[in-house]
Amino acid sequence: MAEQIERATEYDLPIIGKMFADCKEYLETRGILQWDEKYPNHEYFENAMQGEELFVLKTSRAIIGVMVLDEWQAPEWENTKWTGTEEKPLILHSFCVDPSAQGGGFGSKMLQFAEDFAKEQGYGALRLDTYSENKGAVRFYEKRGYRKTGLVTMNGKPEGHELYVCFEKLL
Repeated sequence: MAEQIERATEYDLPIIGKMFADCKEYLETRGILQWDEKYPNHEYFENAMQGEELFVLKTSRAIIGVMVLDEWQAPEWENTKWTGTEEKPLILHSFCVDPSAQGGGFGSKMLQFAEDFAKEQGYGALRLDTYSENKGAVRFYEKRGYRKTGLVTMNGKPEGHELYVCFEKLL
């Protein structure tokens, strides 16, 4: 099954929305409140698509992965102990693999794409955060060589679900 990662189009937006709804439900059944009804939403994905920052992993049959790559850093990250790099960082947001495709190595392929893309575009690091209780995601990033740079409390998240782990990988 051949797969490729490419910039999303407006035709992909309904599929992306459905996939995120499925992922959100899948995570919630495990007590992981990574996303809510406000983020990510259709407007967020539409803006990322228009800015050419929304990427999808497609197989011959379907879109099975999504991510946003841009320069926006959450204000809550301000006091995180980022590694000093002279080149600006690229930020990974809304990273998701369809629950039916998880465990197939697609997340690793997408993360490798993000790292390669960042290097090609002249970025010095790739940064991201993930919900602290999403242990699978935390292990995934650690296994891929990402360094924990701090814990942050994300504003607007439900009480008891606002602690996020920040990660960075120098490129």
